[in-house]
Amino acid sequence: MNLQELLKKIIWQENELYNLYKLGETFAVYEKPNLAEHFSWLASEELRHRDTIEAFLKDGTLENTRIIDYIDSLALEPYFEDKRVNPKSLDDLILEALIREKHSYELYKKLGEILRGSLSEIFRMMSREELKHAYRLKLIYESFDVE
Repeated sequence: MNLQELLKKIIWQENELYNLYKLGETFAVYEKPNLAEHFSWLASEELRHRDTIEAFLKDGTLENTRIIDYIDSLALEPYFEDKRVNPKSLDDLILEALIREKHSYELYKKLGEILRGSLSEIFRMMSREELKHAYRLKLIYESFDVE
C-alpha cells in the first residue's frame, strides 16, 4: 500500500463513521431523542477528521515523511477490513461504531508514534479524540440498560 492509498482508505473510514453517526442521529430522533445531539456532535468530529486527512492528501503534507518507511508494517488489516454496514437498531449502530472507533484510535496512535513534530501531535490528538468518542458511545450504550 502506498501513502495515497492509505490516506484514501482513512478518508473512506472517516466518512463511514460520519454516515453511521448521521444515521444514529436519525435513529435517536425516533427512539431516544435525548441522544440526537450526541450523534450530531460525533458526526461533526468525524467530518473534521476526514477534512484533515483530505487536506493532507491534497497538499501532499505526508509526502517524504517517515511514514513511507512504515506503511507496510503498520498492521492495518483490521482497520481496512471494515465493510459498509446497515445497522437495524441504535444498539447495532453503537456496537459497530465502537469497533471502528477502536480501529481509528489504533491507527492514529501508530501514525503519531511514527511521525515527528506537528504531524505527530495532530495524529496523537486525533487518536485521543477517537478514544473519547468510544468512551461516549460506551456510556450511551450502557445507559440503555438503565432505561
